[in-house]
Amino acid sequence: MTDDGDDAMTDTKALTDYFGFDLGDGESAVAWMRAGRRTETQMIELRGRKSVITALASHPEQGLFIGEEACHMTGADWIQTRFKSRYLKDPSGAGALIVMFAREVMNNLVADNRLDSPESSAFFIGCPSGWPQDVRAAYKKLFERAGMVNCEVVSESRAAFMFARESGELRVSDDLITCPTLIIDAGSSTTDFTYVADLSETSIRTGDFGDVSLGAGLLDGELLDLNVRRSPHRRDFEQIFTDYPQYRTRCEFEARRVKEMYFTQARRGGEARAESAVKVYIGRSPLTLDIVCDQRDMKGILSSPLDALGGKSFERAYEAALSEAKQQLRDRMPDTILLTGGASRMPLIEDMAREAFPGAQVLRGLEPEFAIARGLCYALRIDQKTKDFSMDVEKLINSEEMEALVLRYLPDLFRRISVPLTDRLVDDIAPQVFEKWRSGGIKTFDEIGVEITKHVTELLRTDEVRQMIRPAVGEWVLGLRPHIEDLTDPICDKYGLPRTSLRLPESLDIGAAQITLSSDSLIKIDQLKALIDIITGAVMAALLGGGGVALLSTGLPGVIGGFIVGILVGIVGTEAAERIVRKVDLPVGMRRLITPRFFRSSLDKRRKDIAQGLGAQFEKELDPPSEAVRGMVREIALSIERQLSAMMERAALMIH
Repeated sequence: MTDDGDDAMTDTKALTDYFGFDLGDGESAVAWMRAGRRTETQMIELRGRKSVITALASHPEQGLFIGEEACHMTGADWIQTRFKSRYLKDPSGAGALIVMFAREVMNNLVADNRLDSPESSAFFIGCPSGWPQDVRAAYKKLFERAGMVNCEVVSESRAAFMFARESGELRVSDDLITCPTLIIDAGSSTTDFTYVADLSETSIRTGDFGDVSLGAGLLDGELLDLNVRRSPHRRDFEQIFTDYPQYRTRCEFEARRVKEMYFTQARRGGEARAESAVKVYIGRSPLTLDIVCDQRDMKGILSSPLDALGGKSFERAYEAALSEAKQQLRDRMPDTILLTGGASRMPLIEDMAREAFPGAQVLRGLEPEFAIARGLCYALRIDQKTKDFSMDVEKLINSEEMEALVLRYLPDLFRRISVPLTDRLVDDIAPQVFEKWRSGGIKTFDEIGVEITKHVTELLRTDEVRQMIRPAVGEWVLGLRPHIEDLTDPICDKYGLPRTSLRLPESLDIGAAQITLSSDSLIKIDQLKALIDIITGAVMAALLGGGGVALLSTGLPGVIGGFIVGILVGIVGTEAAERIVRKVDLPVGMRRLITPRFFRSSLDKRRKDIAQGLGAQFEKELDPPSEAVRGMVREIALSIERQLSAMMERAALMIH
């Protein structure tokens, strides 16, 4: 699973600290690990807490505050919460709040000596998996403005996946990286559904940008409103919340805590009940708001229609989201369901997921509210290690080592491809030309050479020749593989990967590589003369070296022809006679004395010589390498490098 992003992050060797920053709509958390070491993530305390309320308050004298301090701040000019969920609709206003909040987080990290310097620290920031790239790019700039100079925005679903894979907390095998998994990230503002199969993620689009505006934060407000309605000071609180919105924020924060206490008890079984109280200092004496939640209260809240959900209750909206996710997946049902986010502690989140996907294993960590932050940290470490691995493979690909290796073993390739080319010459082209000469379609022996040249030229200009030599090329690549592995195995060892991760498949196909055999490049027609002479020589041998054949043949033309040739050899000698006969238009009757069977037999005896001659012609182009050879070497090396590049991407996903 990968996320698109630019590569502007500082060189990995210069980084000392990795941070996973889960900025949630309700709560936020930061995880840390030391760069370059295989250690477990640690949760960083911000203002004394591992998870802080995503709240921001401004005091006229004391400045900005975050977390609970912001919620309990007295005399604040303003207090803001849930600004992440507002970002898509109000990127300017909400974005400014996000920058201020993130900057305060950075100030806390610096003050607590949790990072060496911003320049040597890297941050992964989470976002819903359905956010498009342009939104992510703009979101990233907010954190850069806050001082996180080395940062990337990463899908929260990917972070959840990495947490499950790397933490060991869920006790799942490495098979999780390939089995179909549905990640349900239940947060304060959204419930995000992401399907992961074979290391590829797909956002389940059940709402705007792929997320569902179904967050547990809705329950906080409903619980607060319920307790305000049954308070003896109902009208007072309603007026206070209208005049001073920061007090509603403070009371809603307390309602959130009561809700969490309730669900913690509910998971233990039995009668669940949680309560607390908030004092609001307005006027001469404070007002106290009791916030209570029991099973009856929560059942009513979960089943009541909510305007924010289009009139659906929380239960029905979550059920509908699960149903829509199931419908979209159809025949791609998940084997595993991974629950993350603080809201996943709610029993109904797990129970309804089991009902919707009865065949799936449901997993949730001990602290699901920290799964994203920790997963972001793991993802950052893996990405940096992956980047180094990819650089090493790219360095090999971009070096001259692969071309040098191909060139060194090119003679073996030439010898191998000479065999199928020779077979085509001996078994197909030469017999066709011979039959044409034998029937009178070709007048002289010299024209046999011209005709063979024509056929060879046409063959070498077609794609047919590549299909012809493909098996030979495949065998050659098999022989090349061990030498390629000598270059790739050390890289795999360095990153703890199986050596097979970068081993080329036995079925490696470099058919796309330009095995340049065309007549105007590697094979030149004037160089075919030696081969043509061997073929035409087989015909000559039947007359000059096999005179007994002609004399023993029946028919007057055979007797006369054999007699004439015999006299000619006796007068001028064999070599001179051959030169003369090459230009003679022999009678068709004499030509028919040489049977196709005899010709094929004679030529077959020279098959090995022809193959060796063809291979020798190829090898002449190696000393020094001709431009045609260099072009072919580059193309073959490039084809191998493309395969390595594809394997590199797959291997990188296995890095831990």
